[in-house]
Amino acid sequence: MKGKVNIKEFNDHVILYPDNYINDIEGDKLDYMCDYLLKKGIKKFVIDFSGTELINSIGISILIGIIEKVKRHKGVVLFSGLRKVNQNIFNIVGLTKYVPIYRTEREAVDELRGNSVAMK
Repeated sequence: MKGKVNIKEFNDHVILYPDNYINDIEGDKLDYMCDYLLKKGIKKFVIDFSGTELINSIGISILIGIIEKVKRHKGVVLFSGLRKVNQNIFNIVGLTKYVPIYRTEREAVDELRGNSVAMK
């Protein structure tokens, strides 16, 4: 797999920074990285979209797969930094029912560290 997803890894969580355009190629990179991190025992994920302009339908379907996979491992996924257009799309397709969205990466990380996110 060519390229990689930028990440910040901490003891119990990770922040992933997808590229500008999440399509099948970039989505697969994100999915691969999540698989790798889950195998390492990481169960808390923040995906920060502040550098992402556009997410196409394939990217959204890959994100849904990531959410399901993390939840199967009894983990949690939070989103941050979504542009308004992407947040509207996530609302329309129902992703916001399953993944909390935070304005900033800091707010999402504070939520994780405060243990107020239910691990379902």
